[in-house]
Amino acid sequence: MRFVTTAGIRDALATAGLGRGQIVFAYTDLRTVGMVEGAGDRDAFCAAYLGAIMDVLGPEGTLVVPTYTTQVARFDIDFVLEETPTPMGLFPEYVRTRPGAVRSVHPLLSLTAYGADAARICSDNGTSAYGPDSPFARLLEADARTLVIGLDRYYAIGGVHHLEAACQLPYCYNKLLKWQPVVGGQRLSRQYFATVRYPEFMGIPYDFTRFADALDAAGGIRRAPLGRSEVFAADYRHAFETGMRLLRDDPYLLLREPPPFVYGTVPFDGPTAAHDRVAGPGDADRLSSMNWLGYYL
Repeated sequence: MRFVTTAGIRDALATAGLGRGQIVFAYTDLRTVGMVEGAGDRDAFCAAYLGAIMDVLGPEGTLVVPTYTTQVARFDIDFVLEETPTPMGLFPEYVRTRPGAVRSVHPLLSLTAYGADAARICSDNGTSAYGPDSPFARLLEADARTLVIGLDRYYAIGGVHHLEAACQLPYCYNKLLKWQPVVGGQRLSRQYFATVRYPEFMGIPYDFTRFADALDAAGGIRRAPLGRSEVFAADYRHAFETGMRLLRDDPYLLLREPPPFVYGTVPFDGPTAAHDRVAGPGDADRLSSMNWLGYYL
């Protein structure tokens, strides 16, 4: 069995471009890397990684991890901010439970931040998973880095669903969620929502290969070997803006194939006749009585 050391972790992170004061959004599968020398249990294993990451980022740096709770929707249970565990893996759950960690409030798609700017990213957020004041929007504003340990390089493209929401891609819609988070023992009255795919298109697999290839070809992904796997890192804003440019030419870049939209049904529902009181082509002359906002004078 191949062991890694905390010094080796620090070296790999530095080689991939991480440094002091950065805000880093991390996707991890640490099992694929191998055991850490001297880490006798799961807590020690995770502590070694957290310690190495924070050593590289320094006291002014911040680590952010996904602490999604898809089980809330799957089993129709409460989201309790302080208690509901994340199924995203051993390391995100470890970070979530650290003293001083700040978890954002969202019933399905929370993030947890640890470090100097934890509150800046994960407190006083909006009710949308990806909209203004969401943790993802704040990662973009903060010029964060995306870090990938033990997973495929395409994770370095960062907040891909944030990108889908920002580009208003036609296979997505804003879903109103029934779950109102419990925070400090009190159920919040606000309603939360998230950008998701239309159910009828859920069978089309995601495929991020073309996006990752383009970002990689532009020098946007840095890497370093670590144990049995690799570390990847990218600039969140660079990846986001690269994705926006690519999606202008191909709105289905992130899918294996285009959705089979049917004309006349949402989201490809055709003319707005009867929605704006213009019943059809024969009534087109009525447009002259509308002002520039579309209201009749």
